[in-house]
Amino acid sequence: MFIVALVAAGALAAQPPAIYRKKPHRPPPLAAFSIGPSVAQERALRRRVIRLARIKMLERRQAMLFAFLAKSHTETPLFADASAVDVGGGVLVGPTTVTLDFLGSPIIRATVRNASKAQVSRVLTARLRTSDGEVLRVSVALEPLEPGASRRIELLSPSRGRPSSVTWSATP
Repeated sequence: MFIVALVAAGALAAQPPAIYRKKPHRPPPLAAFSIGPSVAQERALRRRVIRLARIKMLERRQAMLFAFLAKSHTETPLFADASAVDVGGGVLVGPTTVTLDFLGSPIIRATVRNASKAQVSRVLTARLRTSDGEVLRVSVALEPLEPGASRRIELLSPSRGRPSSVTWSATP
């Protein structure tokens, strides 16, 4: 039995190594292009449509996953701040709620109001302070907000933490 295994191993080792060659690329048949350039344009358009359909499918899947996570109550509420904070330039932020997602990252939801008489766009920064003194910073660019308008914003922190307070600031 041992001799048979040795003979088989020797036979395998005696074979020359396989040489891999790349096959030459053949051009497409001329019959496809003899019809005219419209065929090539149609194929390019089909590829583009397929690509856009795949992107749309991935966007739908992302929206379905977000809806599933929202419905499955995977967030743990931490605290809510009902006060509105003036961050300058007539921009009011509040009320604010802070929750933790299933990974332990904070999610901040707040309402932003423009109390001034001009259109504003700012970069809002939320500073989350944890009970052990660590500070987490999360920012969002506020799109132009018309006078008297309000918008709901949501900030997701990539780092883990269990914040106990939030302070807001804005830069023009």
